[in-house]
Parts: sequence; structure tokens; C-alpha cells
Amino acid sequence: MIAGVDEAGKGAVLGPLVVAAVAAPDWEAVEVLGERDSKALTPRRREAVCAEIVATLPFAVVEVPADAIDAARSHETMNAIVAGAHAAALRGLAAAGHRIGVAYLDACDVREGRYAATVGRQLGFACTVVAMHHADDLLAVVAAASIVAKVRRDRVLRALAEEHGPLGSGYPSDLATVRFLDDCLETDGPLPPFVRASWRTVADRRRAREQTTLF
Repeated sequence: MIAGVDEAGKGAVLGPLVVAAVAAPDWEAVEVLGERDSKALTPRRREAVCAEIVATLPFAVVEVPADAIDAARSHETMNAIVAGAHAAALRGLAAAGHRIGVAYLDACDVREGRYAATVGRQLGFACTVVAMHHADDLLAVVAAASIVAKVRRDRVLRALAEEHGPLGSGYPSDLATVRFLDDCLETDGPLPPFVRASWRTVADRRRAREQTTLF
């Protein structure tokens, strides 16, 4: 079998990193889906395609919560965290009895070969690992994984928003996300556990608030 692996939420300041691995017996089995990167789809279309993927193809999902990311960043890079989650998702497929011959990854390193080797060392089973930049745009099996990862993360964010109010997309470029962070910092209490406290965005917003209170 072949497998594709991709993640959602690597650069987000709110919510988990979500990695999905999708397996297929051959290229034809996944090409019939006719979709590419999850970011190019509307939320409704993404949900529909995700439902089709998980109903017809083996998949595994790994979530790395914000507090685990903060703890890990004390001793490893974000790329290393993503690589570990990529490997864990592939191990999930293997544990379910799916024999993966070749795994295609969206590379989270400027050097594709180095990233493939990093993930391959953590698998614990024989598998050819191929890492490519923009693999979600190039390979249908990685696009399928991208869709599953994005849908799963969006569901988590929606559930959090129902409890905590508008969060936006969770990315630093989103004004709704920044407003939520500012509101959290205004209380001077502990940040919610789904905030990546180690992110520079949090430090920047805290600094901006402190400077504002001086005047």
C-alpha cells in the first residue's frame, strides 16, 4: 500500500497540531477523489470529501495538544515535533494491520531527504519514506491526508469556540485569534491549555499590553 501524511495547525497559536495518514492500495483508489490541498476547498466541501475518504480508505489521526507542544519545544524544534507526529500516524496505520510500502510526506524541512530520514528512523518497520515540499498540491494521497487533518482540527476549534467564544482560525494572522489572546492576557490569570504559551505571538501580545499600560 501507499500512504500520504500531512498536518494542520503547525503554525497556529491556538489548538492542537493534527496529523493524518491515509493509505490506499494504489494511486487509482485515491485519484478518483479528484481533490487536492484542503486549503483550496470550502469548509462544506472539505467535510464532504473527508467523509468520503474516511469511509473508503484506511486512515490514522494523531493530535498533539498545545500544552504538549509547549513542553516539547523546551528541547526540540517544531519540525521535530511534526516529524514525530508524522511517524506516529504511520505507526497507527501499521498497528491496524496495513502494510505500507511507500509513505509520501509533506516535508517540514528545507531539506526533503533529511526530513524523510528523520521520520523513517522513528517508524519501527520497513517502509520507503519520500518527503516533498508542497506534496499536498502534487499527490492525491497526501491531499487526502491534508483534508482529513484540516477537518479534524477545524472540529476541535469549533468545539473550543462553543465553550470559550470566538477564536478565529487559531493562527497569528487572524485578528479574531489575536483579540482572543488579548482578552486572555487582560485577566492576568493562567492561559487556557489550548493556547501555545511558548509561541512568540503570546510574548509579543503580552509585551504590547504591558507597554500600553505604561501610558
